[in-house]
Amino acid sequence: MAGATLTNILLIEDDHKLGLKIKRYLEKNGCQVDWLRGGSLIGVESKVSGFDVILCDIDLPDMSGFDICAQWRDQYTGAFIFITAFTDGERQIAGLDLGADDYIVKPFAPDVLLARIKANLRRASSSKPEVRDATTPITLEGYTLDPKTSQANVKGHVLPLTRQEFSILYILTANLNHKVTRDAIYQVVLNKEYDGFDRTADVYVSKLRKKFNAIPENEYQIDTVWGKGYVLNRII
Repeated sequence: MAGATLTNILLIEDDHKLGLKIKRYLEKNGCQVDWLRGGSLIGVESKVSGFDVILCDIDLPDMSGFDICAQWRDQYTGAFIFITAFTDGERQIAGLDLGADDYIVKPFAPDVLLARIKANLRRASSSKPEVRDATTPITLEGYTLDPKTSQANVKGHVLPLTRQEFSILYILTANLNHKVTRDAIYQVVLNKEYDGFDRTADVYVSKLRKKFNAIPENEYQIDTVWGKGYVLNRII
């Protein structure tokens, strides 16, 4: 991971010695680590979608890691990995059934943890955003997109859009609650490769977001996935 874009990790671990060891090792190997000592996500709720990986203990002092996974799994599209001392198969099955991507039993070597993180990231990167034919209307609860008019209708509020804005909103809507990378936006909307420096798409998204997020009673919101791209979330 060194030399590439930093991998953003949320570590939820109440054991100070272990948490510090994990944080230091991962940061030495190209990761940015936010560390929480308990299950409360106060202060990071708005950042959750921007983490590539969540490493979560199960036996936390204020709430179970299972509860955290159940609460955030539908909204979080990155890799959710349990790290725990529980070795019984029943808990492992329960964790995976909740939607966790992996379950790593303590004690573990830091290099093994890093290898498992990389493996989960490879699996996640193999999932490409869905790209529908942009001539097909999209209808969601309280929200429609009409390619014929390049308009969005949200709770009766009609939003006229430029061609680029509509194309961006279309791909975000087709991938509701799932991250759409800058690469995908450049390839699908602008018909070119993202070079890592061009901010054309960011300007389009910024203008689109101001229009779209300002609609009264809008249950959908365009959010930034820091360093990665954008996501359209349903917030109610």
